[in-house]
Amino acid sequence: MKPLLSICCTAYNQEEYIEETITGFLNQKTDFPIEIIIHDDASTDNTARIIQSFAEKDNRIKTILQTENQYSQNIKIWPNHLFSEANGKYIALCEGDDYWTDPLKLQKQVDFLEANQDYVIAWTNYKVYNGKTFVENSFNHTEKNTTIDFNNLFSPYCTYTLTSVFKTEALDLDLLKSLKHFKDNSLYVALLKNGKGVFMDFESAVYRVHEGGVYSLQSDFFKNYSSYLNLKEVTDAVPESKTKNIVNVIDTLEKATAFEVLKLKNTGEELANYQLDFMESYFKNADFKTKFKYYKRLIKLKFLK
Repeated sequence: MKPLLSICCTAYNQEEYIEETITGFLNQKTDFPIEIIIHDDASTDNTARIIQSFAEKDNRIKTILQTENQYSQNIKIWPNHLFSEANGKYIALCEGDDYWTDPLKLQKQVDFLEANQDYVIAWTNYKVYNGKTFVENSFNHTEKNTTIDFNNLFSPYCTYTLTSVFKTEALDLDLLKSLKHFKDNSLYVALLKNGKGVFMDFESAVYRVHEGGVYSLQSDFFKNYSSYLNLKEVTDAVPESKTKNIVNVIDTLEKATAFEVLKLKNTGEELANYQLDFMESYFKNADFKTKFKYYKRLIKLKFLK
């Protein structure tokens, strides 16, 4: 029977977590068939073996076990390896160190999308786990289901990958594959050009922050700069996405990146030319208030030396 939904999971060196991740998939209670596609990016620990052991016990699990790491070659896993393998009308995403806690997560999201044909993607609330404590989010949404479009996307940032379920037909694979700076934000913008999104205010998952996390423990500079690059790139490709909200988000990321470079410079860190060029170009074209703040910090740095 053809699955109605495909779970797409990416994994790399997550032997401590992958079992809980897959168990969260298998615990889903749905009135429709699902498939589970797990991509291991040439892990050097036991991640691939754990995935394979689950696949041998449940024929819904399909594996893509790489022998060469794709991430290091700048090959984007979702558009290049996973989405094209998905047979479902819907796709759900989860990385191999996060996990789902609500067994009705998929059922609730699919029910909403089936009943509301003008919506193409659904997210839910989630908790953050740092290895010791769980932190709840308070996004201050006043409705059970909040419509997400280009006028409020990322404000607040409630659209984490591990909770997303979207319509496969809304994908533009050619666009996604063409993006040099592809990230989850690229996916969201590309999807929302074809319909609306919804944030469903119930907790369904846990996002882990840990030392092995590919993104969560990256530097503030990397997070801001990579998000700026990817959001600017995809909004240039989808001009209708350039609402006041999105432009403000891009401007905020650009400003945060520039000041982060300045902060690194203040600490004496050796910076790459592209970082210095980015900072200098930004402050050269900034408004008076931002320039004043910039020169104030430079003067402070000079007297502290």
